Amino acid sequence: MTKKILLALLLAFTMTVHASPPAEWIGAADARAEYVEDAVFGGRVAVYQAGPRDAQAVVLVHGLGKAAARDWAKLIPALAGRHRVIALDLPGFGHSDKGNHHYSPDNFARVLNAVLEKSAPRQFTLIGHSMCGSVALAYAAAYPQRVSSLVLVDAAGVLHRSVYAEFLARGAVQRAMGLDSPWYEAVVRAIQNRVENWPVRGELVLANSGVRQRLLRGDPSAISAFAMVEHDFSRVLGAIRVPTLVIWGAEDLIAPLRAGQALAAAIPGARLTVIEGAGHAPQVQFPDRFNPLILDEIDGQQFAAPAYALENRPVSGKRSARCDGERYQEFSGDYESLILENCPDALISNARIGWLQSTHSTARIVNSYIRDGIDARHSRLELTGGTVGGRLKLTASNVDAAATRFESDSIASNSGDVQVVLRLSVAQVSHSGNAPRPLHDIFRLAPGETLIR
Repeated sequence: MTKKILLALLLAFTMTVHASPPAEWIGAADARAEYVEDAVFGGRVAVYQAGPRDAQAVVLVHGLGKAAARDWAKLIPALAGRHRVIALDLPGFGHSDKGNHHYSPDNFARVLNAVLEKSAPRQFTLIGHSMCGSVALAYAAAYPQRVSSLVLVDAAGVLHRSVYAEFLARGAVQRAMGLDSPWYEAVVRAIQNRVENWPVRGELVLANSGVRQRLLRGDPSAISAFAMVEHDFSRVLGAIRVPTLVIWGAEDLIAPLRAGQALAAAIPGARLTVIEGAGHAPQVQFPDRFNPLILDEIDGQQFAAPAYALENRPVSGKRSARCDGERYQEFSGDYESLILENCPDALISNARIGWLQSTHSTARIVNSYIRDGIDARHSRLELTGGTVGGRLKLTASNVDAAATRFESDSIASNSGDVQVVLRLSVAQVSHSGNAPRPLHDIFRLAPGETLIR
């Protein structure tokens, strides 16, 4: 037998073996799989389907990792009895073709649209996990007429890259050094400073194949992760109008629960469900709790649940509160004034406050309304969701705000003699009846400087 014949047989065998991606893992009797042309990057996309062909479609998009669409293996059989399920390995993952391409949320959304135009011509429920929570957001923003409802599961890439780097650094340093180490804060800040001052602009890395190869090794996972944390969703979250459910694992060490709270606060009418004890992939870890949530959402049984964001109404009553030298104090409800004095690790949640003062304190302020602004002195404040109606008056204090709406002509002023830093993720500023404007950036204010947007 000649070499040419051997090569031809080998090629024919290879084409037969790879004529379609494997479907046995799906676990549904009518599971089917095929390759479709990738109109964005070239090559092929592996698409998996199960369930009645004429039923309402549910589209599943996966996160980072080698498993790709297999991350949904425990959900697909639960859906396939009554729904048409479509899952795919995105380009660069699983059985789809891979390359050194610009794998951004927007480009992945274009891939999705090209694949789904034929396989799901009618509206569908879109469910995105981890990285593809970001892809699902990009898709819902670009093609709103195609999505009937949206489910975001432990979606990564929402917070500003500096804030996300701090979260990851804190977890890594805590595991390596322990919270009691005197070097803990210094190490976390050093990592964060490196991220904030990286000399290469993110868009340059992503746009140039040679730079992607040099800095990210041309690796699809690295490119996708980099593009995800570089993406700015501040302009699109408020424009999403489909019913949205945000599901989060309470013990997620990859994407912080705070990101889920920010999404639920920023997307109009969104609801938040937290699965206790679950990590970054609750659909894999606890399908017995995860699957019923999805089935109820698709059937419309959760649509009447209250939205996560605090209802916008005035502060009620004249109650005031003060924390003096106490740790882990919690506050909720209505307060005409709230004063924190030497109070580390305070938690303010679902509160309406007339005026807040913080001195030598650290506080997390979640889903709360502050009418007349904040006076912070030698403090560190983390705001997630909610609204600040007046100015942030900062004296040697730093603020990290995500999905927070600022309703003031001037957002913050530095009243001290050292620089202060504001880290703003998917935030907004709205004043004097003007339309909201997005804020997703880091601002450093010199002594006497005011941030006006």
